[in-house]
Amino acid sequence: MGAPRSDETTVVDLLLGEGEPTAQDRLRQRLAEDPALALELAETVALFEACRQLRVEPGARFAGRMHDVVRRAERRLPAPRSSPWWVAAGWLAAAAAVVSALLWHFDPLGRRAVRALPGPIVHRAPARPMPPPVAGEGVAAPVLPEVAPAVAWAEAIEAMRWRLGIENSHRLEQAMAAALEEPADPLQRWLAPHNALASLRASHERRTLPEVRRAALRHQGGLEDADARVQELAARLAADLRSLPLGARPGDVGAVALAVRAVLAAGADESDRAAALADGGDWLANQLPELAGARLASALAALVEVAAVTGRHGERVRAHGRRLVDEVLQPDPETWRRRRPELLGAAVPVATLADAARVAQLLPGLGVDPARCLLVRQLLLGRLRERRDAGDDGPELLAALLYGGADLLDAGERAEVERQLRRWTPLRLAPDFVTVHQLAWGFEPGRLGFTRLQRELRRLSVLPDPGAMASRAAFCLCLATQYAAWPGGGLGTLADGG
Repeated sequence: MGAPRSDETTVVDLLLGEGEPTAQDRLRQRLAEDPALALELAETVALFEACRQLRVEPGARFAGRMHDVVRRAERRLPAPRSSPWWVAAGWLAAAAAVVSALLWHFDPLGRRAVRALPGPIVHRAPARPMPPPVAGEGVAAPVLPEVAPAVAWAEAIEAMRWRLGIENSHRLEQAMAAALEEPADPLQRWLAPHNALASLRASHERRTLPEVRRAALRHQGGLEDADARVQELAARLAADLRSLPLGARPGDVGAVALAVRAVLAAGADESDRAAALADGGDWLANQLPELAGARLASALAALVEVAAVTGRHGERVRAHGRRLVDEVLQPDPETWRRRRPELLGAAVPVATLADAARVAQLLPGLGVDPARCLLVRQLLLGRLRERRDAGDDGPELLAALLYGGADLLDAGERAEVERQLRRWTPLRLAPDFVTVHQLAWGFEPGRLGFTRLQRELRRLSVLPDPGAMASRAAFCLCLATQYAAWPGGGLGTLADGG
């Protein structure tokens, strides 16, 4: 981007309200079209905020210079003339009488009216520091509309810090600090989710070819015949999804979401399978306005994949994805004032926390703010670490850590989680197929223990159908691991004959 002309409005002019209105409108249009210019605006806002908070403490040399100035001034002042003490006392008495008369006449504090009130007035100091203000509670709106989102974001961060500070939630405080660090590559934070959605779409297209699925099973050390079990389970799940308009209840959201994801993983190449996938996606999309918290995260975990693969419901996923992020990050008189948001509470299953983290990882590809999504992911990961610190160190939580946030763990923590998970085999964890699914999909190719895990997954293919929709869908996802878990993996090479 070249240097702006002298008559053009710059980002600094826009923030200061300078320039012609037409020039400001042209710059706003460029901001909407140019990601690099939008990043420049965000960096300039951050610079202004940093300068506004800058404070400089005077040093010892400054204090010495001020002392010299005072001493020189004292030497130049004439010595005060002494006067008899009774003269000063008379002036003080007269001044006190005048002040008393004026106070009695005007009564500025309303003392005479207060005496007429029944009972004393008691003033009590607050028991604890007051939380920072949130939007809608008498806070003055910013002058510049371009700065308003940045101000609201700063107020939300302060409200969260206040709550975590009085709770001594060190894990969540560390998670916030990690999310708010300046990214080394800001554009990568925006590009990675778009690339992930494109990989999901391309991987689904390749999975519709049976020879590619079987080649992937053979390449990863699985059984080629396991694909027959996957397709059998997917056909039954498709039949369940086709019956949704007649018999499903809103409480079935988690099971329906898992079934939709399983049909996608199996490869919806047949016409009846594609119709069932459309029915399941439509049913979940219609439920979205009534969902919140954990159930909203479960529904979006399926719909974000549906939007990536089929292009359906993209607008709804974007809108309700923003609502999910706001549920975690937006302070109000209840959330972050009196309690944490639901997803950071104690009642949400760890598998749902991992699904919510996966959703937040993909939402920027549909237009949701990547910085806010990263903060949600880090807070969810911090909540999992809190539960682990409290003594929950079972395979469910370890698998959720790996499945929902492997890319956010540092090398040492990730290696330790994987080492602990190698103590468990998929067959020992059955029939908890949700944990097996997250364990199998969390180990990426090339990691220590990956090949052994693929060998152990072969033993699952002989287990009977669990029967219930949720368990059957999770079982199907486990068996489809080798060709559905890693969209950017080897399916492209296998599809090309490599």
